[in-house]
Amino acid sequence: MKIIRHLAPAGPAYAALQPDGSAREIAGDIFGEFRVTDRVVTPGKLLAPVVPTNLPCIGLNYKKHAAESNSPLPKYPVLFIKNTAAVQNPGDPIELPVKLPSTKVDYECELAVVIGKTCKNVPKAQAYDQVFGYMIVNDVTSRQLQARHKQWFLGKNL
Repeated sequence: MKIIRHLAPAGPAYAALQPDGSAREIAGDIFGEFRVTDRVVTPGKLLAPVVPTNLPCIGLNYKKHAAESNSPLPKYPVLFIKNTAAVQNPGDPIELPVKLPSTKVDYECELAVVIGKTCKNVPKAQAYDQVFGYMIVNDVTSRQLQARHKQWFLGKNL
């Protein structure tokens, strides 16, 4: 099922896109009990698909990307977190900070995994049971700020 979040007259709402291009209202808690209704809606402005509480990320997990950046493959995954304020709506302009100007800004298409349940210490065999869905994200990075600091937080949070 393809789910969108959009701005309805009463505020943010979810809808399920149908094969014919129409959208049907979703009633209930999208991360709990919900159902796709028969009510056809005209989606308003598209919003970010979810409002995350955390954005944990893994870096240098592609050999080709590590080679492009002249970085050795790490022995352990490079973990960093993105600020939830970095989330924006589809189609909105990317606004670069004026106080931290950067002339080398890159973008990368990434696959995001949406975890739909509160979980901890999940056995590997049950990991996929925690996944709500997947989405494509645009990872915007200031390579200057990323290189200036050993930690990636600043450069990865444009």
